[in-house]
Amino acid sequence: MRTESYLQSHYSEPVPQWLAQFEPGGPFDAEAFFASRVVYYPGSGNDGHAVQVFAGSHSAHCFVYADYVYPAKDIKNELNAHGFRGYSTLARIELTQSQLGSLHWTKHITPDEFELAKQAVSRTGIAHQPSRFGFVEILERNREVGDEHGAHRIALLFLGADGHATFDALFCQDGKNAPFAILLQDHGFGGDYSAFGAEGLMARIAQRTERFPNLLLVARNTNPWENYEAVSDLEPTYGGMHNESRQLFCRVIK
Repeated sequence: MRTESYLQSHYSEPVPQWLAQFEPGGPFDAEAFFASRVVYYPGSGNDGHAVQVFAGSHSAHCFVYADYVYPAKDIKNELNAHGFRGYSTLARIELTQSQLGSLHWTKHITPDEFELAKQAVSRTGIAHQPSRFGFVEILERNREVGDEHGAHRIALLFLGADGHATFDALFCQDGKNAPFAILLQDHGFGGDYSAFGAEGLMARIAQRTERFPNLLLVARNTNPWENYEAVSDLEPTYGGMHNESRQLFCRVIK
C-alpha cells in the first residue's frame, strides 16, 4: 500500500474549523494552530514533501518548517514563483516570537549539552549568521482540482530557527502538545550540529518531556526514535532534493 493511501485510510480528518473559517486579512490564531494536528519538519529547507504526503492524504493541515540557514526571502521567492502545485496563497502573515508564545521557555537540555551544541554550531561556520524570521502561509486548493489532490486548505508556519530548540520551545513546554508527525531527515551538509534521528538531541528532549509524535516519516540517512516501528506492508514514499526514500513509522508502547 502507498504511504498516502494508508494515511488517508487511517488518519483522514476535516479541515480544522479555525482554518476553514479563516478570512484573508484576519489574524493568525497560534493557539488554534497548535491545537490542530501539526506536522513538524526540522532542517526543512525548501522540501515540500511533508505537505505532499500529509496534506495530500488529508491527514494533517498544519505544518511547521524550521531551518536556521534558509533565508525567508528564498522561501518567499519559491512560494511566489512555484508554490505548491494546485494551491494558491490566501494569506501571508508575518509573526513575532511573542505571537508564538515562545518568548519564555524552559530548555530541556543539560548545561553540558548546551555547551557542546554551541561549540558544534560554531564549527559549522554556516550558522554564524542564522536567518531569524517567522511567517505563516495560508494556502487554498485551486478550484480546478478536487479532494483527490489534497486538503482544501493548509497552514504552514515557516521559522528561521534551530530545529532542536524549536521542537523544545513549541512542543515540549507545559501545556503544549506534541506534533502529530515529524519528518526526520539528517541532511548533514546543511550545518546540523546534532542528528534529528535516534542518536540526536531532539530525541532526548522528547524522552525527557514525554512529547512523542504519533508518526515519524524517516529518511534512509537517519534512524527512527526508540519505540517506533515501520508500518508493515507499506511502500516508502520519495521526496526531498534527491528524491530520497522515506518510510512511515508508528509509535508503539512496549
